[in-house]
Amino acid sequence: MFARSLKTTFTAGILAGSLAITSLTPSSAQAGMSEEEVFGLLSLLVIGAAIHNSRNDDPAPSPQVNRTPRGESTRHVLPSNCRRDIETRRRGTVRMFTQRCLNNNYRHVDRLPQACHIRVRTENGQQRQGYSARCLRNAGFRTTRH
Repeated sequence: MFARSLKTTFTAGILAGSLAITSLTPSSAQAGMSEEEVFGLLSLLVIGAAIHNSRNDDPAPSPQVNRTPRGESTRHVLPSNCRRDIETRRRGTVRMFTQRCLNNNYRHVDRLPQACHIRVRTENGQQRQGYSARCLRNAGFRTTRH
């Protein structure tokens, strides 16, 4: 609403200014039109077109709402970019959601089941922690689709 009134005020100001400028220019006694008169006429046409376009009464598009299926909340949807396959020393490959990525990209980390929290040691000796993807899936969590 505010943007429309601002646009209308702006176009009205331009129209008033162009009318004031064209009325101040001296008219010549020639039968033809001078460059200033042609410029003034063209500016009036442009301003008139702008006012006409601003009065377009098309309704504003309704905002798009991402709806989740009934009974599901967005807190059960995990970001898929946090899912990693970690090569471990003893267990082979473990699919997990890494802790740091979830802390940065998911608001409800504190509500994840602690039974799914795991720590693994990678092939090069680093310790990684996060949540088991299988455990979270069994607890009702799913991932976003990319």
